[in-house]
Amino acid sequence: MADENRVRTEAEDDVIDLGALIFAFWRIFKVFWWIIPILAVVGAAAGYIKNAASYYPMYRSTASFTVVTASGSSDGFSFYYDNLTAGQLAATFPYILSSSLLSDAIKEDLGVDVVNGSISAQVVSDSNLITMSVTSSSPSDAKAILESVIRVYPSVSRFVIGATRFNMIEEPEEPTQPYNTPDYTQVMAKWGLAGAAAGIVFLLAAAFFKKTVQKPEELSTSISLQCLGDIPEVRFKARGKQTRREISCQSSQTPQNFKEAVRSLWVRLERELVKDKGKVLLITSTVSGEGKSVIARNLALTAASNGKKVLLMDGDFRKKEKAPLHGDVHDHGLADVISGKTALEKAIFRDKESGVYTMAAGRVSGRIIRLLGSKTMGTIFTTCKKTMDLIIIDAPPCDLFSDASVLADHADSILYITRYDFIQKRRVLDGVSAMEDTGVPILGYVFNSVPVHHNGYGYYGYGRYGYGYYGYGKYGYGKYGYGKYGENHD
Repeated sequence: MADENRVRTEAEDDVIDLGALIFAFWRIFKVFWWIIPILAVVGAAAGYIKNAASYYPMYRSTASFTVVTASGSSDGFSFYYDNLTAGQLAATFPYILSSSLLSDAIKEDLGVDVVNGSISAQVVSDSNLITMSVTSSSPSDAKAILESVIRVYPSVSRFVIGATRFNMIEEPEEPTQPYNTPDYTQVMAKWGLAGAAAGIVFLLAAAFFKKTVQKPEELSTSISLQCLGDIPEVRFKARGKQTRREISCQSSQTPQNFKEAVRSLWVRLERELVKDKGKVLLITSTVSGEGKSVIARNLALTAASNGKKVLLMDGDFRKKEKAPLHGDVHDHGLADVISGKTALEKAIFRDKESGVYTMAAGRVSGRIIRLLGSKTMGTIFTTCKKTMDLIIIDAPPCDLFSDASVLADHADSILYITRYDFIQKRRVLDGVSAMEDTGVPILGYVFNSVPVHHNGYGYYGYGRYGYGYYGYGKYGYGKYGYGKYGENHD
């Protein structure tokens, strides 16, 4: 089954839903929009630092002149005026500038070993007008080299084009400012835009690879399970200082839409439980924070309000001990009963307001898997089933640990919770497959925390506090703590 789900999911992932991608990008953008301006600032700063670190000021001295050559008379000169002579000048001038003869002549003229600059020239097409320039790291060297070229060039060029003379139009001057001063405003703007673009690409990539479950039918088309209900995202109206609020069907502050959704879910579950003649319902999810504890608690409250004698059992030994209903810490719990530290009847408490019987996880000592799989655990369920109409096990998530699979040995059926846009579909399918491997029937899944604005799903709520009661914070090996009490968290 796991292999079939994986192959089917890989095929579905190859199809890109543009609308879903845009919606996913928008949701990510609303949370992580700050990445874009931060990367823009980082890019602008990087561009400035890079250009400032690599900047080396260079100076350019320029001169313009015309070239005249000797005429037929021994002492007269005439202008180049025809295309042939102009073409010869254009072809030979760059060659002479790059020759070793000219370089040696300049060194000798200046009395230096190295020419600290580069020489270039532009010949105006079909004319004898030349613009020559020298670039150097020293402004004085730039001018001196250019003046030297003008002095020694005629003597070097006479072997190539004959005797020449320069008629100066623009004399060389010592430059006062570097010609290559960078425009830092433009540089920072370009690098800043590149950084912002990188931020947008990053968010798009995150949206593309997120591939979370955003519609109930995304799961129903991949696994042979029915969706038993959509539970709306609950929001409370913010009032000044935010306070911790419990999502409970007994609370007048809980939106009516949520209560109706839970009641509808209970009606469907009760029908399935009666059909299978089961009393023990295990509720789990893929990871923490998907709202399974809230749903387990409110299903217990709803069942009790319909005359059922309900035991809500906290089967998660990996979080700080809390009572399954109102957060009161009890001295005894399931782990204490299994280890023989307390009697079963002392670990079960009845909530006077709702009539729900509860059993906390208790104080854990020893290996958790060994406790959950012990014979005493089976005896506990056998005893409780004699006096209870319904036992709801609030099991830990099944992604990291096998606790839920071990607890499933004592359950008659399983209800799987998945939260809207919270976890990748692959992991959800793997979790469902792991629970299917237990052989215990999965009644279906619940699509939890669906926002009202998404494709017509969900219900209207207020504020934004959410489903949280218990929290996991970091749920990993060796770190079990509280998460924030908030939206749709366990």
